Amino acid sequence: MNTKIIALVGGTGHLGNLIAEEVLAQPDARLRLLVRPASRGKVAHLEAKGAQVVEGELGADEALAAFAVGATTVVSAVQGGPDVIIDGQASLLRAARDAGVRRFIPSDYTLDLFKLPPGQILPSDWRRQFGEAADAERDQVEVVSVLNGSFLDRGVLFDWLRIIDPETQTAYLWGEGEAAVEYTTWADTAKYTAAAALDDEPIGRVLPVAGDRLDFHGLVAAFEKASGKRLRVERRGSLADLDERIAELMERDPQNFLEYLPLMYNRGLLKGEATLPPLMNDRYPWIQPTTVEQYFATQKF
Repeated sequence: MNTKIIALVGGTGHLGNLIAEEVLAQPDARLRLLVRPASRGKVAHLEAKGAQVVEGELGADEALAAFAVGATTVVSAVQGGPDVIIDGQASLLRAARDAGVRRFIPSDYTLDLFKLPPGQILPSDWRRQFGEAADAERDQVEVVSVLNGSFLDRGVLFDWLRIIDPETQTAYLWGEGEAAVEYTTWADTAKYTAAAALDDEPIGRVLPVAGDRLDFHGLVAAFEKASGKRLRVERRGSLADLDERIAELMERDPQNFLEYLPLMYNRGLLKGEATLPPLMNDRYPWIQPTTVEQYFATQKF
């Protein structure tokens, strides 16, 4: 058996940990993690299962070289500002190139950010900038963005985006809600990422995958069917009103990202400008992703 080494950075985060567990479950794979020394305890459970740990961080060339050497695929699941998403991942990609790594999976895991107009979602701008910088390396390393739409997760849908509030049984809508949106659980995103990391065949620039595709009204209907609760739809305004609200919040306090970033992501969903290309779920038929209704049926309301 030809054992592949999958080198993962960001393994201390939620998605990164799920990706790590998926890689460790494969008999033909070994997992290597890049971890800051102070955070090593957070991956002790992965080390106990056989993961190799390289201590270091993005930007530390010697550590990155040791991290990437001999790896088949380098996977990034890091989060942060442009210093991490653009500069840090650029350092990681260079290390992967120099080590002869075959594939690099950046930390995208979102809507089709390559379609979004500049300024619509700031973190997507950073990821797109990294993708443009990565173009110079694509003849030596296959750079594949895993695109999964919106995360199918109550913390995302209920708390951060606040599309649905189960407590008040209210769904909040800007515009008409007719754009199709893809939804994928964290766990399924990790499964597809691990499958892509281990794939022997070329994939292409993007791997679009999803558990479901629904517009706002379909999302509400799926919640109602799974929970047995009726939702009242509260209209917040038009999409033009949403643009104005985001601009107002940014002008008032541009450093207060948490005020306007959720609205930016909501705008990306509702405008339909970043709908995924034709899905490639069939590439990995053993993965049967969770639908929106199935996910809501597992939750307590």
